[in-house]
Amino acid sequence: MKPPVLEQIRDRMTRENRVYIMPSGRGMIFLGLIVILIFAGATYNNNLVFLLGFLLFSLFVVSMVQTHYNLKGVRLHFMNAEDGFANEPIGLLFHLEQRRARVKRAIHIRPLSRRWARVGDVCVSMTPQEARKAVRVRVLVKERGIHALPHFVIETYFPLGLFRAWKVVKPKGEVVIYPQPQGLRILPTSRFEFGEYDLGLRNSPEGDFGELKNYQPGESYQQVAWKHYARTGSLYTKVHWGEEHRHFQLPWDPHGAGFESYLQQMSAWIKTALEGNATFSMELPLKQIPAGSGPEHARLCWRALAELREAA
Repeated sequence: MKPPVLEQIRDRMTRENRVYIMPSGRGMIFLGLIVILIFAGATYNNNLVFLLGFLLFSLFVVSMVQTHYNLKGVRLHFMNAEDGFANEPIGLLFHLEQRRARVKRAIHIRPLSRRWARVGDVCVSMTPQEARKAVRVRVLVKERGIHALPHFVIETYFPLGLFRAWKVVKPKGEVVIYPQPQGLRILPTSRFEFGEYDLGLRNSPEGDFGELKNYQPGESYQQVAWKHYARTGSLYTKVHWGEEHRHFQLPWDPHGAGFESYLQQMSAWIKTALEGNATFSMELPLKQIPAGSGPEHARLCWRALAELREAA
């Protein structure tokens, strides 16, 4: 089955790296002024008005050529994307490349999608010595998940704003959007026995005094309980207990709460555990993420939440 006529026209008008150009709103007003001047010159047989009309029309044509050449030979290559939360700005890194050594001015880059909101205006200029230039485009995505990159538009109105020239770029890549950390439920710590370190029994000079143990050859003399040695004549080592390490077990129990609301609550628990330098494990419908800590483990858990579908 052939696609509708409007879709065929849209596909033809969005071919990658093809430069399209149309008069802008300002350009249409400027062109209307030229037509009025030419008609006025013909009506009143005034050569000066004719001269002014054709002079402005030549400026109109030169502006069209300059706007087209300001975008010709420009390519946009996707490099990397930042992970982020829903409804928060994230950065997309591109390389803007020019095939011809020319001056490029006032080139704007924006996403061509209603689901991707542009945050701020990206305006880039290049000199003939700059074959490539790094560009960071900030966007905002409202829905969590793993999204393919949308089409991007490179456009320019340079030099006079009478014409708009644009290109459509179709970068290949994906962006991971985590659920927004929201929720008021407090998750209690769980008992997680993994050696003395996680029980808070690590030997740390900065911690609180815990107990005495028999001295072993090779241990630091700074840890020896010399006062106890003066009284008893036996060598003992002081053991300092550090702060007890916390562990969180993130359960999967969305009953009584909406699916997306519970994902946001789990995202908030991950953030709390990360900020508290705690270990945490997470339970999901089809898999169990083992205990870990640190930013990499948090990103692993957040990505698992982003991939989760309600049908699961």
